[in-house]
Amino acid sequence: MAAQPPGPGIGSPAPLFSLPSVQGSTVELRAFLSQRNVIVWFSRGFTCPYCLDYMGGIGERYEELVGAETEVIQVAPNMLESARSFFPHFPWPFPFVCDPDKRLYAVYGLGNLGVLEATRTAVVSFSHAVATSRGPLWVQGAWHDVVNRNFVRRLHHHAMTAMEQGIFLVDKAGILRHRLVVGPLDTIPDAVALAALVRAHCPEPAAP
Repeated sequence: MAAQPPGPGIGSPAPLFSLPSVQGSTVELRAFLSQRNVIVWFSRGFTCPYCLDYMGGIGERYEELVGAETEVIQVAPNMLESARSFFPHFPWPFPFVCDPDKRLYAVYGLGNLGVLEATRTAVVSFSHAVATSRGPLWVQGAWHDVVNRNFVRRLHHHAMTAMEQGIFLVDKAGILRHRLVVGPLDTIPDAVALAALVRAHCPEPAAP
């Protein structure tokens, strides 16, 4: 496996990006700066049953993030047309953007952990989907990727590779204040925990 770039360091400017969203608009990191902090969550996308749970954990308590003046941008390795087919009406208030070539993942220093880990990840994810009665949903998600591109291309772009996940906290000035890089099966914090991270790492300036 080729070495991945280290990604941005704490205290450095966060790499800017512009990606199409499931909701229909193009989402630019620059547009949020000076107004809100931003949590950029690099996920495994809609074909990951765990990520669907994490999305709920963020969306259901989204007011916690609103109170912390923070937006979440979920980045997924899914193809845009597949994601829009899977989410005809996206259920959560934060943007879901697609990076199927995983270029932005690489810019932020995230990589694929390899074939063996991808196999383990797929087995564990499918078992979790079945155990939580989401087996048909998991198959539906995989099918969307199959029908939208040929099978060989799907193997390269599909979210069920062993991509690392990342949480990158960007303050209103565009500076990276916190980063959390975890494996494909590790837990992502919910909205309450993310809001606590913001308050710990992006304190508001003292009143004059």
